[in-house]
Formats: sequence, C-alpha cells, structure tokens
Amino acid sequence: MNEQDLKRAFQDVVASSPPPSMDPGVALGRAHKARAKRRASITGAVVAVLVVGVGLGSAFALNPQGTTNYLVGAGQSSSSNPGMPDTQWGEKWPVGQSDRTATNGPQAERGVLLLNALIASAQAGGFETPKLKYQAPEYQNGEMQRTQAQISTDKGQTPEVWVYTAHVPVRKNGKVGMMLAEVSMPKPSDPVEPCALAKRFWGMSKATCKLREVNGVQVGDASSQEEGRVMQWMSYKAPNGWTVNIAQNASYEGSGYPGLDGNPFLASELATMATDAKFLLGS
Repeated sequence: MNEQDLKRAFQDVVASSPPPSMDPGVALGRAHKARAKRRASITGAVVAVLVVGVGLGSAFALNPQGTTNYLVGAGQSSSSNPGMPDTQWGEKWPVGQSDRTATNGPQAERGVLLLNALIASAQAGGFETPKLKYQAPEYQNGEMQRTQAQISTDKGQTPEVWVYTAHVPVRKNGKVGMMLAEVSMPKPSDPVEPCALAKRFWGMSKATCKLREVNGVQVGDASSQEEGRVMQWMSYKAPNGWTVNIAQNASYEGSGYPGLDGNPFLASELATMATDAKFLLGS
C-alpha cells in the first residue's frame, strides 16, 4: 500500500458525505439499504489503516500536526467566502456547522418559517396537518412533518445561498397526502423561464411542464411520474430572484397511510400558493 492508498483508505473511514438535496426521507430509506454494503468496504479500510499505522507511530510522535494533516489531507485554507472555512475535504460549511444543514440560528429559523407557511396554506384548504411518523420500517419511525435549511452545493457562490425545504403530511377523512415547499435565495444559475426553472427542481429534467398564468405572472406547472418522485409542482421566480417550488402528491411515500383520492389542491390553487409572498420568507 502506497501513500495514496493509505490516504484514500483513511478518508473512507472518516469522511461523511453531505445529505442530498432531494427528499431527505426518500434518501434515508435508500441509505439504509446501502449501509450493509458500505460497512464491508469500510471495515477493510480500517484494517489497512491499522496495519500501516504501526509504521506511522514514530512519525506522529515527532510531528503530530504534520502526520495528522497527511492522514486527513488537510492543507492551507483557500476559502474566498468570509465565515466559510474550507473543511478537510475542500467543502465550505458555515462557522459552527459540521455539514451544510443549519440546526440553529437565523437560517434554521427561516426553515421553521417555511414550514409554518406551508401548514397555514394546507389548513386553509381544509386539511389537517398532524405530526405523523413514517410507518415503513426503512424510515425508522422518522418524522413526516419536517423542515430543513441547507447551504447550496453550487460552487463559487458569494455571498452564500441558502435553500429551505418543508414537508407536511395533509390528512382528510383518515387519508394522507403530501405537501412540499422548496424555497431558495437567488442563484445566478437559476433560469428565468418558468418551465426551465421547474425542470431543475430535484433534477427532474424529464418532467412535463406547461406555462400557467396566475395573478399576472407565469409559473411552471410541472409533473413527474419518476419512481419515488410522483408529484405535481409549481415553480415561480420572484422579481427579487428568490425561487419557490410548491409540490403535492395524493400519497406520502413510506407513510403507511392510505392516500387521498386525488391531489390535495387543484392546479390553479397550487399555482396561486406558489406566488404567495409569505413563501419568500421575508426576503
């Protein structure tokens, strides 16, 4: 094993990939299925590191910092964004965070604001918004009503761009559907044309889309039948550059509850919701 092999082996043991931008619940289920396979490769990496580690012991005693930098690949910071230091793998997280998800502070509070806005819209449409838990075993009894604030993974953005997501189970007559909102600060890469914008949502470039006019503006009226992504959504880019995606589904994947007889809202109602100023989170 040469130096590069050792470095890659150690990285496999300690590295932690950031969560994907798609539905965290869906991603969680898929992650559980892959965990057993990943554990086997990590175990092999640990053995390799321990064997070579004997030879590194004396080097660490002479120069602990230098040996640590070698193992984790740390180098001089090249961050161009104030308050966004480089991590050991070259990603940039906000100060005080170990990944791109904010768990407290103003960005996390905006995530809660988005969740409350989506709940308010669902309740105005006559739905209950209970705090249900997933029933499917692979979701490990996780919360179906949730929110998240994450820094965008788009490279080279200054200042930092935050994306907020909220999921809400909506219930009527014992049947449960899903509402989802994703709101983003302005991104230079976001197209202006509504359908082009809609097809960037969750990377669903194969979605069908048509223009829909509501309140004097146009939104992208899109839908997808991809596995795990069956839904309808409206995409809107506000004059200030913020983008809003409001999605719905007659069922909630992994919930274990019977689905609604149809989508919670009419297309016109969903489009009106997407243009509601409250989803711009006080921008």
